[in-house]
Amino acid sequence: MDRRMLRDPAAAVLLALALLAGPAARAASAADTPPEALGTIRGDTLFVALDMVRAAALAHNDMLAASGALADAAAGDALGAWRGFLPQVQAGEFFLRSDDPLNMFGFKLNKRIVEAQNFDPAFLNDPPIEENNITRLLLRQPLFNGGMGLYGKRAADAMAQAAAYEHRRAAQTVEFQAVQTYEGLVLARAFTAVMENAVAAAEGHARQARSMVAAEMATEADALQAEVYLSGLKQRLIETRHLTLLAGENIELLTGARTELTLAAADPPRDPGQTSLPEPGDDALLAARFDVLAHQRRAEAASRMVGVARGALLPHVNLSLERDWYGESLFSDDATSWTLGVYATWDLFAGLEEWGRLKKARAERRAADHMYDFQLRRAALEATQARLELEAAAEKVAVARDAVAAARESLRIVTSQYREGLASMVDLLDVQAAATAAEGNFVQAMHDYNVGLARLTYAGGASPAVEE
Repeated sequence: MDRRMLRDPAAAVLLALALLAGPAARAASAADTPPEALGTIRGDTLFVALDMVRAAALAHNDMLAASGALADAAAGDALGAWRGFLPQVQAGEFFLRSDDPLNMFGFKLNKRIVEAQNFDPAFLNDPPIEENNITRLLLRQPLFNGGMGLYGKRAADAMAQAAAYEHRRAAQTVEFQAVQTYEGLVLARAFTAVMENAVAAAEGHARQARSMVAAEMATEADALQAEVYLSGLKQRLIETRHLTLLAGENIELLTGARTELTLAAADPPRDPGQTSLPEPGDDALLAARFDVLAHQRRAEAASRMVGVARGALLPHVNLSLERDWYGESLFSDDATSWTLGVYATWDLFAGLEEWGRLKKARAERRAADHMYDFQLRRAALEATQARLELEAAAEKVAVARDAVAAARESLRIVTSQYREGLASMVDLLDVQAAATAAEGNFVQAMHDYNVGLARLTYAGGASPAVEE
Protein backbone atom coordinates (compact mmCIF):
# COMPACT_ATOMS: atom_id res chain seq x y z
CA MET A 1 0.00 0.00 0.00
CA ASP A 2 1.44 3.37 -0.98
CA ARG A 3 1.65 6.53 1.12
CA ARG A 4 -1.51 8.03 -0.36
CA MET A 5 -3.57 5.01 0.71
CA LEU A 6 -2.23 5.29 4.26
CA ARG A 7 -3.54 8.85 4.32
CA ASP A 8 -6.62 8.22 2.20
CA PRO A 9 -8.78 5.18 3.11
CA ALA A 10 -11.09 5.94 0.19
CA ALA A 11 -8.24 5.30 -2.24
CA ALA A 12 -7.62 1.89 -0.69
CA VAL A 13 -11.24 0.80 -0.95
CA LEU A 14 -11.39 2.13 -4.50
CA LEU A 15 -8.48 -0.13 -5.45
CA ALA A 16 -10.06 -3.14 -3.74
CA LEU A 17 -13.41 -2.66 -5.45
CA ALA A 18 -11.76 -2.09 -8.82
CA LEU A 19 -10.08 -5.48 -8.47
CA LEU A 20 -13.41 -7.07 -7.57
CA ALA A 21 -15.29 -5.50 -10.46
CA GLY A 22 -13.38 -7.55 -13.03
CA PRO A 23 -14.21 -11.09 -11.87
CA ALA A 24 -17.70 -10.14 -10.80
CA ALA A 25 -18.45 -8.67 -14.21
CA ARG A 26 -17.16 -11.78 -15.96
CA ALA A 27 -19.36 -13.94 -13.74
CA ALA A 28 -22.52 -11.89 -14.11
CA SER A 29 -25.85 -13.66 -14.46
CA ALA A 30 -28.78 -12.53 -16.52
CA ALA A 31 -31.29 -14.24 -14.21
CA ASP A 32 -33.20 -12.23 -11.62
CA THR A 33 -32.69 -13.25 -8.01
CA PRO A 34 -35.19 -11.97 -5.42
CA PRO A 35 -33.58 -9.80 -2.74
CA GLU A 36 -34.87 -12.16 -0.05
CA ALA A 37 -32.56 -14.84 -1.45
CA LEU A 38 -29.55 -12.78 -0.30
CA GLY A 39 -30.52 -11.96 3.26
CA THR A 40 -32.98 -10.14 5.50
CA ILE A 41 -34.73 -6.86 4.72
CA ARG A 42 -35.01 -4.40 7.58
CA GLY A 43 -36.40 -1.03 6.62
CA ASP A 44 -34.66 0.21 3.48
CA THR A 45 -31.59 -2.00 4.03
CA LEU A 46 -30.92 -5.53 2.80
CA PHE A 47 -28.59 -7.32 5.20
CA VAL A 48 -26.92 -9.90 3.01
CA ALA A 49 -25.42 -13.12 4.41
CA LEU A 50 -22.29 -14.65 2.90
CA ASP A 51 -23.76 -18.17 2.64
CA MET A 52 -26.82 -16.82 0.84
CA VAL A 53 -24.68 -14.77 -1.54
CA ARG A 54 -22.69 -17.94 -2.30
CA ALA A 55 -25.83 -19.95 -2.96
CA ALA A 56 -27.36 -17.28 -5.19
CA ALA A 57 -24.15 -16.93 -7.19
CA LEU A 58 -23.99 -20.71 -7.77
CA ALA A 59 -27.65 -20.83 -8.81
CA HIS A 60 -27.71 -17.77 -11.08
CA ASN A 61 -24.28 -17.61 -12.68
CA ASP A 62 -24.23 -17.74 -16.48
CA MET A 63 -20.53 -18.54 -16.74
CA LEU A 64 -21.00 -21.46 -14.38
CA ALA A 65 -24.00 -22.63 -16.38
CA ALA A 66 -21.91 -22.44 -19.55
CA SER A 67 -19.23 -24.52 -17.85
CA GLY A 68 -21.85 -27.13 -16.99
CA ALA A 69 -23.02 -27.19 -20.60
CA LEU A 70 -19.45 -27.82 -21.78
CA ALA A 71 -19.15 -30.68 -19.30
CA ASP A 72 -22.37 -32.16 -20.72
CA ALA A 73 -20.97 -31.79 -24.24
CA ALA A 74 -17.82 -33.70 -23.26
CA ALA A 75 -20.00 -36.41 -21.71
CA GLY A 76 -21.82 -36.59 -25.03
CA ASP A 77 -18.51 -37.18 -26.83
CA ALA A 78 -17.74 -39.99 -24.37
CA LEU A 79 -21.13 -41.57 -25.09
CA GLY A 80 -20.52 -41.35 -28.84
CA ALA A 81 -17.14 -43.04 -28.45
CA TRP A 82 -18.97 -46.39 -28.01
CA ARG A 83 -19.21 -46.31 -31.81
CA GLY A 84 -15.94 -48.26 -32.01
CA PHE A 85 -17.54 -51.25 -30.24
CA LEU A 86 -21.26 -51.29 -30.96
CA PRO A 87 -22.94 -52.31 -34.22
CA GLN A 88 -24.31 -49.72 -36.60
CA VAL A 89 -27.74 -50.48 -38.04
CA GLN A 90 -29.03 -48.58 -41.06
CA ALA A 91 -32.39 -48.77 -42.82
CA GLY A 92 -32.92 -47.44 -46.33
CA GLU A 93 -35.45 -47.23 -49.14
CA PHE A 94 -34.26 -46.68 -52.72
CA PHE A 95 -36.16 -45.95 -55.92
CA LEU A 96 -34.13 -46.55 -59.11
CA ARG A 97 -35.20 -45.94 -62.74
CA SER A 98 -32.79 -46.45 -65.62
CA ASP A 99 -32.35 -47.58 -69.23
CA ASP A 100 -28.71 -48.50 -68.62
CA PRO A 101 -28.25 -52.07 -69.97
CA LEU A 102 -26.26 -53.28 -66.99
CA ASN A 103 -28.61 -51.73 -64.40
CA MET A 104 -31.70 -52.98 -66.25
CA PHE A 105 -30.45 -56.55 -66.27
CA GLY A 106 -29.38 -56.23 -62.64
CA PHE A 107 -32.86 -55.00 -61.66
CA LYS A 108 -34.41 -58.08 -63.21
CA LEU A 109 -31.90 -60.35 -61.48
CA ASN A 110 -32.64 -58.69 -58.13
CA LYS A 111 -36.36 -59.31 -58.59
CA ARG A 112 -35.75 -62.86 -59.87
CA ILE A 113 -37.71 -62.25 -63.11
CA VAL A 114 -35.02 -62.90 -65.75
CA GLU A 115 -36.45 -64.78 -68.78
CA ALA A 116 -34.80 -66.44 -71.78
CA GLN A 117 -35.67 -63.57 -74.14
CA ASN A 118 -33.82 -61.17 -71.84
CA PHE A 119 -30.56 -62.72 -73.14
CA ASP A 120 -31.32 -61.63 -76.68
CA PRO A 121 -28.47 -59.28 -77.80
CA ALA A 122 -30.97 -56.79 -79.24
CA PHE A 123 -32.78 -56.66 -75.90
CA LEU A 124 -29.56 -56.40 -73.92
CA ASN A 125 -28.15 -53.63 -76.10
CA ASP A 126 -31.33 -51.56 -76.25
CA PRO A 127 -33.35 -52.35 -73.13
CA PRO A 128 -36.57 -50.60 -72.08
CA ILE A 129 -36.70 -48.37 -69.05
CA GLU A 130 -36.71 -50.50 -65.93
CA GLU A 131 -37.65 -49.56 -62.33
CA ASN A 132 -36.48 -51.11 -59.13
CA ASN A 133 -37.45 -50.46 -55.47
CA ILE A 134 -35.11 -51.66 -52.75
CA THR A 135 -35.76 -51.81 -49.02
CA ARG A 136 -32.48 -52.41 -47.21
CA LEU A 137 -31.44 -53.20 -43.66
CA LEU A 138 -27.68 -52.99 -43.11
CA LEU A 139 -25.66 -53.94 -40.03
CA ARG A 140 -21.97 -53.12 -39.62
CA GLN A 141 -19.94 -54.46 -36.71
CA PRO A 142 -16.28 -53.52 -36.08
CA LEU A 143 -14.26 -56.60 -35.15
CA PHE A 144 -10.72 -55.24 -34.89
CA ASN A 145 -9.55 -51.68 -35.51
CA GLY A 146 -6.04 -51.76 -34.12
CA GLY A 147 -7.20 -50.53 -30.72
CA MET A 148 -8.57 -47.26 -32.10
CA GLY A 149 -12.00 -47.89 -30.58
CA LEU A 150 -10.64 -48.85 -27.16
CA TYR A 151 -8.14 -46.00 -26.91
CA GLY A 152 -10.60 -43.55 -28.41
CA LYS A 153 -13.21 -44.45 -25.81
CA ARG A 154 -10.74 -44.10 -22.96
CA ALA A 155 -9.56 -40.74 -24.31
CA ALA A 156 -13.15 -39.48 -24.57
CA ASP A 157 -13.88 -40.66 -21.02
CA ALA A 158 -10.79 -38.86 -19.73
CA MET A 159 -11.79 -35.64 -21.51
CA ALA A 160 -15.30 -35.91 -20.05
CA GLN A 161 -13.82 -36.30 -16.57
CA ALA A 162 -11.55 -33.30 -17.22
CA ALA A 163 -14.54 -31.18 -18.23
CA ALA A 164 -16.42 -32.30 -15.12
CA TYR A 165 -13.47 -31.34 -12.92
CA GLU A 166 -13.18 -27.97 -14.66
CA HIS A 167 -16.86 -27.35 -14.00
CA ARG A 168 -16.40 -28.12 -10.31
CA ARG A 169 -13.40 -25.77 -10.22
CA ALA A 170 -15.55 -23.11 -11.87
CA ALA A 171 -18.06 -23.52 -9.04
CA GLN A 172 -15.25 -23.04 -6.53
CA THR A 173 -14.16 -19.93 -8.40
CA VAL A 174 -17.67 -18.49 -8.19
CA GLU A 175 -17.74 -19.23 -4.46
CA PHE A 176 -14.41 -17.46 -4.00
CA GLN A 177 -15.68 -14.48 -5.99
CA ALA A 178 -18.73 -14.42 -3.73
CA VAL A 179 -16.42 -14.07 -0.73
CA GLN A 180 -14.47 -11.32 -2.49
CA THR A 181 -17.57 -9.31 -3.37
CA TYR A 182 -19.07 -9.79 0.08
CA GLU A 183 -15.88 -8.70 1.81
CA GLY A 184 -15.72 -5.79 -0.63
CA LEU A 185 -19.09 -4.63 0.71
CA VAL A 186 -17.84 -5.05 4.29
CA LEU A 187 -14.72 -3.07 3.41
CA ALA A 188 -16.62 -0.24 1.74
CA ARG A 189 -19.10 0.19 4.58
CA ALA A 190 -16.33 0.01 7.17
CA PHE A 191 -14.36 2.72 5.36
CA THR A 192 -17.54 4.78 5.18
CA ALA A 193 -17.95 4.47 8.95
CA VAL A 194 -14.30 5.50 9.44
CA MET A 195 -14.81 8.58 7.29
CA GLU A 196 -18.09 9.46 9.00
CA ASN A 197 -16.31 9.38 12.37
CA ALA A 198 -13.45 11.41 10.95
CA VAL A 199 -15.88 14.04 9.61
CA ALA A 200 -17.66 14.21 12.95
CA ALA A 201 -14.33 14.69 14.73
CA ALA A 202 -13.21 17.32 12.20
CA GLU A 203 -16.47 19.21 12.68
CA GLY A 204 -15.74 19.26 16.40
CA HIS A 205 -12.23 20.62 15.71
CA ALA A 206 -13.69 23.32 13.48
CA ARG A 207 -16.19 24.36 16.16
CA GLN A 208 -13.44 24.35 18.78
CA ALA A 209 -11.24 26.51 16.58
CA ARG A 210 -14.02 29.03 15.98
CA SER A 211 -14.74 29.14 19.70
CA MET A 212 -11.08 29.75 20.50
CA VAL A 213 -10.82 32.41 17.80
CA ALA A 214 -13.84 34.15 19.32
CA ALA A 215 -12.10 33.98 22.72
CA GLU A 216 -8.91 35.32 21.09
CA MET A 217 -7.07 32.15 22.08
CA ALA A 218 -6.35 31.15 18.48
CA THR A 219 -5.82 32.84 15.16
CA GLU A 220 -8.15 32.90 12.18
CA ALA A 221 -5.66 30.66 10.39
CA ASP A 222 -6.47 27.84 12.81
CA ALA A 223 -10.17 28.05 11.97
CA LEU A 224 -9.43 28.15 8.24
CA GLN A 225 -7.12 25.14 8.46
CA ALA A 226 -9.81 23.21 10.30
CA GLU A 227 -12.40 24.13 7.66
CA VAL A 228 -10.10 23.08 4.80
CA TYR A 229 -9.34 19.78 6.51
CA LEU A 230 -13.06 19.19 7.11
CA SER A 231 -13.83 19.90 3.46
CA GLY A 232 -11.30 17.32 2.33
CA LEU A 233 -12.78 14.69 4.62
CA LYS A 234 -16.29 15.39 3.36
CA GLN A 235 -15.13 14.84 -0.20
CA ARG A 236 -13.61 11.51 0.72
CA LEU A 237 -16.78 10.57 2.59
CA ILE A 238 -18.75 11.16 -0.61
CA GLU A 239 -16.32 8.85 -2.43
CA THR A 240 -16.61 6.07 0.13
CA ARG A 241 -20.42 6.24 0.11
CA HIS A 242 -20.43 5.88 -3.65
CA LEU A 243 -17.98 3.00 -3.34
CA THR A 244 -20.41 1.32 -0.96
CA LEU A 245 -23.05 1.54 -3.66
CA LEU A 246 -20.55 0.09 -6.13
CA ALA A 247 -19.85 -2.81 -3.77
CA GLY A 248 -23.58 -3.53 -3.64
CA GLU A 249 -23.74 -3.43 -7.44
CA ASN A 250 -20.94 -6.02 -7.57
CA ILE A 251 -22.98 -8.37 -5.38
CA GLU A 252 -26.06 -7.84 -7.52
CA LEU A 253 -24.03 -8.46 -10.66
CA LEU A 254 -22.57 -11.70 -9.32
CA THR A 255 -25.86 -13.08 -8.00
CA GLY A 256 -28.27 -11.74 -10.61
CA ALA A 257 -30.23 -9.78 -7.98
CA ARG A 258 -32.02 -6.50 -8.68
CA THR A 259 -32.95 -4.23 -5.80
CA GLU A 260 -33.14 -0.56 -4.88
CA LEU A 261 -32.38 -1.37 -1.24
CA THR A 262 -29.12 -0.41 0.41
CA LEU A 263 -26.91 -3.45 0.97
CA ALA A 264 -25.12 -4.19 4.23
CA ALA A 265 -23.25 -7.22 5.57
CA ALA A 266 -25.08 -9.36 8.10
CA ASP A 267 -22.22 -11.62 9.20
CA PRO A 268 -19.65 -10.42 11.77
CA PRO A 269 -16.07 -10.40 10.43
CA ARG A 270 -13.76 -13.17 11.56
CA ASP A 271 -11.05 -11.77 13.80
CA PRO A 272 -7.64 -13.49 13.76
CA GLY A 273 -7.31 -12.58 17.42
CA GLN A 274 -10.22 -14.92 18.19
CA THR A 275 -9.54 -17.72 15.70
CA SER A 276 -6.52 -19.81 14.79
CA LEU A 277 -5.01 -20.20 11.34
CA PRO A 278 -5.97 -23.35 9.40
CA GLU A 279 -3.52 -26.21 9.46
CA PRO A 280 -1.33 -26.43 6.33
CA GLY A 281 -2.52 -28.79 3.59
CA ASP A 282 -0.43 -31.60 2.14
CA ASP A 283 0.57 -32.71 -1.36
CA ALA A 284 -2.46 -34.97 -1.60
CA LEU A 285 -4.76 -31.99 -1.05
CA LEU A 286 -3.03 -30.04 -3.82
CA ALA A 287 -3.16 -33.02 -6.18
CA ALA A 288 -6.90 -33.26 -5.50
CA ARG A 289 -7.55 -29.69 -6.64
CA PHE A 290 -10.12 -29.91 -9.41
CA ASP A 291 -8.09 -27.85 -11.88
CA VAL A 292 -5.06 -30.09 -11.24
CA LEU A 293 -7.19 -33.19 -11.70
CA ALA A 294 -8.52 -31.76 -14.96
CA HIS A 295 -4.96 -31.39 -16.29
CA GLN A 296 -4.20 -34.93 -15.14
CA ARG A 297 -7.17 -36.28 -17.10
CA ARG A 298 -6.18 -34.25 -20.16
CA ALA A 299 -2.71 -35.78 -19.98
CA GLU A 300 -4.33 -39.22 -19.77
CA ALA A 301 -6.49 -38.45 -22.81
CA ALA A 302 -3.43 -37.30 -24.77
CA SER A 303 -1.71 -40.58 -23.88
CA ARG A 304 -4.72 -42.56 -25.13
CA MET A 305 -4.72 -40.63 -28.39
CA VAL A 306 -1.25 -42.07 -29.12
CA GLY A 307 -2.92 -45.48 -29.14
CA VAL A 308 -5.57 -44.17 -31.54
CA ALA A 309 -2.90 -42.87 -33.92
CA ARG A 310 -0.95 -46.14 -33.67
CA GLY A 311 -4.08 -48.14 -34.40
CA ALA A 312 -4.47 -46.38 -37.74
CA LEU A 313 -1.27 -48.12 -38.87
CA LEU A 314 -2.64 -51.64 -38.18
CA PRO A 315 -5.08 -53.81 -40.18
CA HIS A 316 -8.80 -53.31 -39.60
CA VAL A 317 -11.43 -56.05 -39.70
CA ASN A 318 -15.16 -55.33 -39.94
CA LEU A 319 -18.30 -57.43 -40.43
CA SER A 320 -21.22 -56.46 -42.64
CA LEU A 321 -24.68 -58.08 -42.83
CA GLU A 322 -27.14 -56.80 -45.42
CA ARG A 323 -30.76 -57.76 -46.05
CA ASP A 324 -32.55 -56.43 -49.17
CA TRP A 325 -36.16 -56.54 -50.36
CA TYR A 326 -36.82 -55.87 -54.09
CA GLY A 327 -40.09 -55.08 -55.78
CA GLU A 328 -42.04 -53.16 -58.40
CA SER A 329 -43.26 -50.62 -55.83
CA LEU A 330 -42.06 -49.02 -52.62
CA PHE A 331 -41.86 -51.30 -49.56
CA SER A 332 -42.66 -54.37 -51.65
CA ASP A 333 -40.94 -57.72 -51.23
CA ASP A 334 -41.28 -59.50 -54.57
CA ALA A 335 -37.79 -60.92 -53.98
CA THR A 336 -35.25 -60.87 -51.17
CA SER A 337 -31.53 -61.40 -50.72
CA TRP A 338 -28.89 -61.26 -48.00
CA THR A 339 -25.16 -60.68 -47.92
CA LEU A 340 -22.70 -61.47 -45.15
CA GLY A 341 -19.17 -60.18 -45.44
CA VAL A 342 -16.04 -59.87 -43.35
CA TYR A 343 -13.62 -57.24 -44.63
CA ALA A 344 -9.98 -56.88 -43.70
CA THR A 345 -8.19 -53.72 -44.86
CA TRP A 346 -4.72 -52.38 -44.24
CA ASP A 347 -3.47 -49.01 -45.38
CA LEU A 348 0.14 -49.90 -46.06
CA PHE A 349 1.17 -46.42 -47.14
CA ALA A 350 -0.89 -43.21 -47.02
CA GLY A 351 1.74 -40.65 -47.92
CA LEU A 352 3.16 -40.55 -44.35
CA GLU A 353 -0.08 -38.98 -43.11
CA GLU A 354 -0.69 -41.61 -40.45
CA TRP A 355 2.93 -41.54 -39.31
CA GLY A 356 2.64 -37.76 -39.00
CA ARG A 357 -0.47 -38.14 -36.84
CA LEU A 358 1.37 -40.59 -34.60
CA LYS A 359 4.26 -38.17 -34.18
CA LYS A 360 1.82 -35.34 -33.43
CA ALA A 361 -0.03 -37.45 -30.85
CA ARG A 362 3.21 -38.32 -29.07
CA ALA A 363 4.22 -34.65 -28.98
CA GLU A 364 0.81 -33.65 -27.61
CA ARG A 365 1.16 -36.32 -24.92
CA ARG A 366 4.50 -34.86 -23.83
CA ALA A 367 3.01 -31.36 -23.82
CA ALA A 368 0.06 -32.51 -21.70
CA ASP A 369 2.40 -34.23 -19.23
CA HIS A 370 4.46 -31.06 -18.89
CA MET A 371 1.30 -28.98 -18.40
CA TYR A 372 0.14 -31.31 -15.64
CA ASP A 373 3.52 -31.17 -13.87
CA PHE A 374 3.56 -27.38 -14.15
CA GLN A 375 0.00 -27.07 -12.88
CA LEU A 376 0.84 -29.21 -9.86
CA ARG A 377 3.89 -27.08 -9.04
CA ARG A 378 1.93 -23.89 -9.58
CA ALA A 379 -0.78 -25.14 -7.23
CA ALA A 380 1.88 -25.69 -4.57
CA LEU A 381 3.20 -22.16 -5.14
CA GLU A 382 -0.31 -20.66 -4.95
CA ALA A 383 -1.00 -22.50 -1.71
CA THR A 384 2.30 -21.33 -0.20
CA GLN A 385 1.69 -17.76 -1.31
CA ALA A 386 -1.86 -17.81 0.07
CA ARG A 387 -0.65 -19.10 3.45
CA LEU A 388 2.14 -16.51 3.68
CA GLU A 389 -0.28 -13.72 2.78
CA LEU A 390 -2.79 -14.97 5.36
CA GLU A 391 -0.16 -15.14 8.08
CA ALA A 392 1.00 -11.63 7.17
CA ALA A 393 -2.60 -10.39 7.21
CA ALA A 394 -3.12 -11.86 10.69
CA GLU A 395 0.02 -10.11 11.94
CA LYS A 396 -1.05 -6.86 10.27
CA VAL A 397 -4.41 -7.03 12.06
CA ALA A 398 -2.66 -7.25 15.43
CA VAL A 399 -0.30 -4.38 14.55
CA ALA A 400 -3.13 -2.26 13.13
CA ARG A 401 -5.26 -2.85 16.23
CA ASP A 402 -2.45 -1.59 18.47
CA ALA A 403 -1.92 1.36 16.13
CA VAL A 404 -5.60 2.29 16.41
CA ALA A 405 -5.41 2.27 20.21
CA ALA A 406 -2.25 4.39 20.17
CA ALA A 407 -3.67 6.82 17.60
CA ARG A 408 -6.86 7.33 19.60
CA GLU A 409 -4.92 8.02 22.77
CA SER A 410 -2.60 10.39 20.92
CA LEU A 411 -5.60 12.21 19.46
CA ARG A 412 -7.14 12.55 22.92
CA ILE A 413 -3.93 14.02 24.34
CA VAL A 414 -3.32 16.50 21.50
CA THR A 415 -6.98 17.57 21.48
CA SER A 416 -6.70 18.39 25.18
CA GLN A 417 -3.42 20.21 24.57
CA TYR A 418 -4.96 22.29 21.80
CA ARG A 419 -7.79 23.38 24.07
CA GLU A 420 -5.20 24.53 26.58
CA GLY A 421 -3.15 26.30 23.91
CA LEU A 422 -0.26 23.86 24.20
CA ALA A 423 -0.58 22.50 20.63
CA SER A 424 -1.28 24.09 17.27
CA MET A 425 -4.08 23.31 14.87
CA VAL A 426 -1.51 21.81 12.51
CA ASP A 427 -0.47 19.39 15.25
CA LEU A 428 -4.07 18.48 15.95
CA LEU A 429 -4.95 17.88 12.30
CA ASP A 430 -1.84 15.76 11.75
CA VAL A 431 -2.76 13.57 14.68
CA GLN A 432 -6.36 13.38 13.47
CA ALA A 433 -5.17 12.32 9.99
CA ALA A 434 -2.92 9.68 11.55
CA ALA A 435 -5.85 8.35 13.60
CA THR A 436 -8.06 8.16 10.51
CA ALA A 437 -5.30 6.35 8.60
CA ALA A 438 -4.87 3.90 11.48
CA GLU A 439 -8.59 3.13 11.49
CA GLY A 440 -8.48 2.64 7.73
CA ASN A 441 -5.44 0.37 7.95
CA PHE A 442 -7.19 -1.79 10.53
CA VAL A 443 -10.28 -2.11 8.32
CA GLN A 444 -8.10 -3.02 5.34
CA ALA A 445 -6.16 -5.59 7.38
CA MET A 446 -9.38 -7.26 8.52
CA HIS A 447 -10.55 -7.40 4.90
CA ASP A 448 -7.26 -8.93 3.76
CA TYR A 449 -7.45 -11.55 6.50
CA ASN A 450 -10.99 -12.66 5.70
CA VAL A 451 -10.36 -12.79 1.95
CA GLY A 452 -7.08 -14.57 2.67
CA LEU A 453 -8.90 -17.34 4.52
CA ALA A 454 -11.04 -18.01 1.45
CA ARG A 455 -8.06 -17.74 -0.89
CA LEU A 456 -6.10 -20.30 1.15
CA THR A 457 -8.88 -22.85 0.80
CA TYR A 458 -9.33 -22.00 -2.88
CA ALA A 459 -5.61 -22.50 -3.49
CA GLY A 460 -5.69 -25.94 -1.86
CA GLY A 461 -3.61 -24.86 1.12
CA ALA A 462 -6.24 -25.88 3.68
CA SER A 463 -9.17 -28.24 3.89
CA PRO A 464 -12.53 -26.72 2.80
CA ALA A 465 -13.95 -27.86 6.14
CA VAL A 466 -11.80 -25.20 7.81
CA GLU A 467 -13.25 -22.47 5.65
CA GLU A 468 -16.77 -23.66 6.31
